[in-house]
Amino acid sequence: MHEYHGAVQMIEHAQDICRERGHNRVTKIRLLIGEASGYTFEVVKEYFEEAAVGTVCEGAELTVRKTDVMLRCPNCNELFPKRILKYDCPICGTPGNPTDAGKEMTIDDLESEWVEEIGDVLSRKAIKKDDVIAFFDNLAKDWDAGQIIEEDKIKTILDAAGVREGVKVLDVACGTGVLIPDYLKRKVGKVTGVDISGEMIRIAKSKFSYDNVEFYCADIEEIDLPQEYDICMVYNAFPHFVNPAGLISSLSKKLKMGGRLTIAHSMSRKQLDSHHAGPAAKVSNGLMSEDDLARLFGAYFEVDRKISNERMYMVSGIKVR
Repeated sequence: MHEYHGAVQMIEHAQDICRERGHNRVTKIRLLIGEASGYTFEVVKEYFEEAAVGTVCEGAELTVRKTDVMLRCPNCNELFPKRILKYDCPICGTPGNPTDAGKEMTIDDLESEWVEEIGDVLSRKAIKKDDVIAFFDNLAKDWDAGQIIEEDKIKTILDAAGVREGVKVLDVACGTGVLIPDYLKRKVGKVTGVDISGEMIRIAKSKFSYDNVEFYCADIEEIDLPQEYDICMVYNAFPHFVNPAGLISSLSKKLKMGGRLTIAHSMSRKQLDSHHAGPAAKVSNGLMSEDDLARLFGAYFEVDRKISNERMYMVSGIKVR
């Protein structure tokens, strides 16, 4: 996973460079990767493409310049490449000392531009999943005490999401199971709660012991669930996901054809962004407009419900492809 963290750090560095240049899109990055860095370009490239979605680096071409491990002669100060079983200075024959050369994984060169149609995307951060896990593990024990349950909003969301008797529900980022009582009141057939926070899931399991309720501590984009669902709900969690487009693609595969995906918040965009401006800033991005989210849905879903007002936010659609 260190390649993933390296990719995220690289994106953050590229964003800083763009800010300095007044640009909003990176077109090309050449990496400098040392032989002793521990990084593999092919793996870094894969993680980079995943983490770059929605940032200034999305779609950027990634190339690499590899460097040798270098030694420095303590006698004549010559810098020379380390070779297998060959550590002696080619000038005077003195054994060389290790240097930092060959341990790099950094941006060697970057090309960027300003694209009017993109506008300001510099505020979108490349979030680290490990940071998300740690943040919510730390909050888990006090999570329920801090919840404000607004039944009228939840009813509106669950009605729009099609939560009714007999359906199978996938609750993504379920936390401690905030919505489980509402699902049970509606006599759903099955609820599967998935959350990346082990502490959240531990508490959820301690609260709910029903034959038709199950919980998994897992990354929703990686877990292989044994069935398809009628309903997928992402409630009060969307800004914490690393790759919104990748999330929606993954969730589409876990729904039956004709199934419904709903992403909802029981507060307005403005309220939510303000709420996340404090300690959660490191693990949150601003909530995109309902129209932008509907466009992401459009690759797999037909959106028929959109709400974004001073009370709440919701986008919901039926899987059509």
